[in-house]
Amino acid sequence: MLYLFWGQKVANLYLAQRLQNSDPAYTPRATVILPLRGNDPFLIDCLTGLLNQDYPEYAVKIVVDHVDDPAFSVVNQYLVEHLHPHCQVSLRNHSSGKCGLKNEALIQAVNELDEATEVFAWLDSDVVPHRSWLRDLVAPLQKSHIGVASGIRWYAPRDANPGTLVRAVWNAAAVIQMLSLEIAWGGSIALSRQVFQNPLLVSSWSKMMWDDTGLKAISSKMDLNIGFAPAATMVNQESISFRSCFHFIARQLMNVRFYHPHWRWIAGLGIVAFSSKLILMCLTLVFLIQGHWLEVGIITAILILASGCIAAVLFRTDTQVRQLVQAREEKLQRLPLRTTGILWLTIYVYGAALFAALRTQTINWRGVIYQISPPHQIQITHYEPYQQPDTSSQQLEIENTSL
Repeated sequence: MLYLFWGQKVANLYLAQRLQNSDPAYTPRATVILPLRGNDPFLIDCLTGLLNQDYPEYAVKIVVDHVDDPAFSVVNQYLVEHLHPHCQVSLRNHSSGKCGLKNEALIQAVNELDEATEVFAWLDSDVVPHRSWLRDLVAPLQKSHIGVASGIRWYAPRDANPGTLVRAVWNAAAVIQMLSLEIAWGGSIALSRQVFQNPLLVSSWSKMMWDDTGLKAISSKMDLNIGFAPAATMVNQESISFRSCFHFIARQLMNVRFYHPHWRWIAGLGIVAFSSKLILMCLTLVFLIQGHWLEVGIITAILILASGCIAAVLFRTDTQVRQLVQAREEKLQRLPLRTTGILWLTIYVYGAALFAALRTQTINWRGVIYQISPPHQIQITHYEPYQQPDTSSQQLEIENTSL
């Protein structure tokens, strides 16, 4: 029932997007950051979209992790072939070892902003921005009480393997929570001047592993809210293995665990959802063995109703996303019908990932090992410049583009 309520809020958000009266001429001078570590297979598409925005005044700053990073030569070669007057490439020039490398890149970029910048935005290299991406992203900042504008991540996989479908289902359910609880997505974010000029932002980032979820607490201290831009819904059609899917979900939950003010409530809801389904399934087996058919029928009806409510919300949201994406002349497949069955598997994967997120203190990502103690104690215990993975680990690296 809670998801039905949240789902209606999401539906209203997408409906408001179609009926919006926002000013199309709202295009404050923006600086967009692309932090890079590794030459991702989506990088060229990302650069092409980013450097060809339908936006009058914006600068692009690309911050590469290391001079030996393969992305450095790829970006420089691309810019030789595709000149852009307001694009600068720099190397990350400082590391405290006490926050995520992406945060280091963003802090460096914030400190180098010129005074004319009104909006500070960034995106991940696995995001392929459409022509109006930046215009769509900054739209919520027109409202004076909005200090952070966030895009929305949506998975619409071409492949229907279990890991890929579990991630798509989990993300769809997570998006509904994120929009309701103001959890920003770091793949596409824009900040108003009031936020990025406040020393609290850099001070907080310098102690944090991730750049996005903590923005709720940061903006709240400034009496500002997070606004979401449905038009900046970015679709990801990649596949992922079941093992990598589990680690991906666990990382996302760790981010919320460390940096979102409503973590205990979110974790409690997840534990109740996981435990109640597990208990009901066990009771069903007990009553089946005992021949108590009435009880079996009641429990089965409860489980079907609960799953049906969530499935209805997910498929409705998927329809709205497809309508939006098709309006941008992009192709998007429907979630397959077997996704309904994957709901049962997803809740158990989510439960296991939730317990893993409660216990995990170490993250190994692309040659960097982070030791984390909540809430703001980060230590890089091992660093090395990014190395192109061999063929056997190439797929794993692709699946971990976004930390």
